[in-house]
Formats: sequence, structure tokens, C-alpha cells
Amino acid sequence: MLARREFLKQTSALAAAAGTESAVVIDPKPLFDISPLLYMQFMEPLGTTDASVEAAWNYDMDDWRQDFIDVVSDLAPDVMRFGGLYSRYYHWREGIGPAASRPWGRNYVWGGKETNRVGTHEFVDFCRRVKAEPLYCVNFLSDGEQRYRTMGEGNRTGDAKEAADWVSYANDPDHPDRKRHGHPEPYGIKLWQLGNETSYGNATFNKDDSIAHTVEFARAMKERDKSIRLIGWGDKGHGEGLWASDVIERAGEHLDLIAIHMMGQSPKRPNSVLKGLLYQQDPASAWEERWSFRMPLRRACGNWSPPWDSTPANSA
Repeated sequence: MLARREFLKQTSALAAAAGTESAVVIDPKPLFDISPLLYMQFMEPLGTTDASVEAAWNYDMDDWRQDFIDVVSDLAPDVMRFGGLYSRYYHWREGIGPAASRPWGRNYVWGGKETNRVGTHEFVDFCRRVKAEPLYCVNFLSDGEQRYRTMGEGNRTGDAKEAADWVSYANDPDHPDRKRHGHPEPYGIKLWQLGNETSYGNATFNKDDSIAHTVEFARAMKERDKSIRLIGWGDKGHGEGLWASDVIERAGEHLDLIAIHMMGQSPKRPNSVLKGLLYQQDPASAWEERWSFRMPLRRACGNWSPPWDSTPANSA
């Protein structure tokens, strides 16, 4: 299996060497600026549903499975994101220090138990091996789900101080606990998301509370490391439209990116080429319709520029 970049290079070279009119020539040069965050892969402990994290760990070697490293390296992701719904009840301190002393935890959403064998050090090490940037979703007060405060195993909700302490553990060059755990150099984790799908479901935050806590978490985390890049939540929920414009207006100065997962959205027009496989028959119309579908989001974001970017934002 070839990484996509090598595939484009090799296929374009082969086409050029063929020198025939029937050859398909692929020019790998991008026509537009491409975000370095575009090619992202996702990792989440999925318990009994899909042991994606546990199955990737070789307990005999006490290391990542080499075939797993090889496959992900071939995919060549620019970013690896760790979180998802699991972040609503994840306490990062349970995944640091000697592996033998890490507590097992219950996976409330996906079922089963998690060993916490893969913690901060292991995940960052994996990202370095596959040449990807690590991205962590922090426990954002469980995205507003109150049930996680009173689970049988205790309070599984994480506050702003817990998130800020994680930033310090990861990035403070002199953090004593990380050094005591055998990792003297900082991990330098720059990408952090505040929660995950914060507007989805009736039990999660409403928009006003989410924005207020976004500011609270952002201030606490950036106080520990001003260089980190924070991702806020801007999708729709609770019967409202996209939150993005209000999040940007009221918390944009504290954020660098807006996350919109667009779950449950589909074209409303009955003759849409985006339904099923119709797009394959008319790709030009598909691109045109996709562009019109993104325009409300572009209007919602307006001319907001994240603090780290000098150009107008294109959060779509």
C-alpha cells in the first residue's frame, strides 16, 4: 500500500513516461492551499463495540502492533484525533504513570472496560511514529451531561482546571510528574478540542452555557500554554441553527478553530445529486451543490480570523 503522496507522484511519473495520447496524466500540484489539518484520522476507545485501541496494542511486546503502525503510516494522516464520546468521562490522569498502576475504567457509551494502557505518552508516541500531529479532546464538563457526575465509579466529569493541568503536564518543560514518569521532554501537544459534539442530544449543553464554558476552559488552558490551538464547537443542536456565528462573536478571541461534524444532515431537495450514488453520474453538479450547501456556514462564520491566522477564516 502506498501513501497517497507517493501514489500521486508515481502515477504521474508513469503517465508521463508512457507518452501516449491515451495516458491519464495526474498533476499532483495542488490547485488551492490545503489545510495541514485536512487529512485526519480518529481514534477512540470503543469498548465491546470495536476494540480499536486495545486491539492495536501488542501486550506481548508491550508496544503498538507493528502492522498497525505500518498501515497508519501508509495512510499518512496529518493529524490524529483522540476523543469522541469517550472524552465525556475520560480522566487523563488515569492514563499516565506506570502502566501496572493505571486503573481500569468502564466505557459507559460503548460498553466493556478500558485498561488505560494507552494513555498520553503512548498516544503521542504513536503520533510521532506515523508523523501525525496529536489532537486531544478534553473532558468539557461531560459536554453538559449531568449523569456523569454521579456514576457508580464516581464523578466522571472534568472541569477547566483538569483540562489546564493536562496542558501543563504535556507541555511544561519542567513538569515534575511527567519527568518522574520517565519523560523529561515536553510532548508539545498544540491541538486541543473542547469536548466533542457538544450540541448533540437533549442532555448536552445549551448554546449559552457551552459558550460560557468555552471561554472558561480556553482562558484556563491558554494560561498554561499560550501557543496551543483550541477548537470550539459550532454545530447546530437543541432545535437551533448553527452555533458557529454566536460562538465566534462571543468566544472567537479565545479560539483558533471551529468544529462542525454535520451529523444527521442531508440534502432536502428531492432531485439532489448528493443522494445515493447520483453524484457519480454528474460530478460537476455535485460540486456545485456541495458549494451551495456550505454557503450558510460561510455566512455564519463571516470574516472571523482565528488569532493565529492573518487571513480571513474559511471554516467551511
